[in-house]
Amino acid sequence: MKKPGSRVSSEKAGRKLKADAPKARGWGGPGGRLDPEVERWFATEGAAFPSSRSSIIPMLQAAQVALGYLPLDAMRAIARHLVVPPALVEGVASFYAQFRFNKPGRHRVTVCTGTACYVRGSGKLLDDIQADLKIASGETTADGAVSLESVSCFGACALAPVVVLDDKVLRQQTSVSMKKVIQDIPSGPSKGRSRDVRSSPAARGARK
Repeated sequence: MKKPGSRVSSEKAGRKLKADAPKARGWGGPGGRLDPEVERWFATEGAAFPSSRSSIIPMLQAAQVALGYLPLDAMRAIARHLVVPPALVEGVASFYAQFRFNKPGRHRVTVCTGTACYVRGSGKLLDDIQADLKIASGETTADGAVSLESVSCFGACALAPVVVLDDKVLRQQTSVSMKKVIQDIPSGPSKGRSRDVRSSPAARGARK
């Protein structure tokens, strides 16, 4: 025979379990807390998105613009807001090349490896830049000053081989000219926000 009030106790336990679900699923750091920078982004921008799966990509894009990359806590915050498994958000982010998962350097060097640039020596140029910076493409120098990456095409083939430093397009570069560019990169932060070359007008035009 059930004791009176047992149903109420069960309902309370169920509500408590649901409230504790984010911690149980591993959202956030110790105690379910998120990185303070991610919490600020979510409070000022993220929480305004509709709680629908269609918001996954727009929220990922907004987080990357605000934070410069997609830390794990940002994807967990998005999952919590949309009430979906964190693995779903992480899977969507990893599918698209536009998203970055490592904190970028204060300056970005991006080398075009498209056909026009490659036949004009961008392959060797990239190798030499990697040697000068002592990092591989997709990595950031130990002091956090420079990130190096490559893209398949800028849509500026007449300027080949093309390199972009932050938001400045450098035309017809050589290993010698880029060595000087790298030496002259300031140690402080770049002026203004670096554009995402993967979604720049030139890159979009090249994919048409």
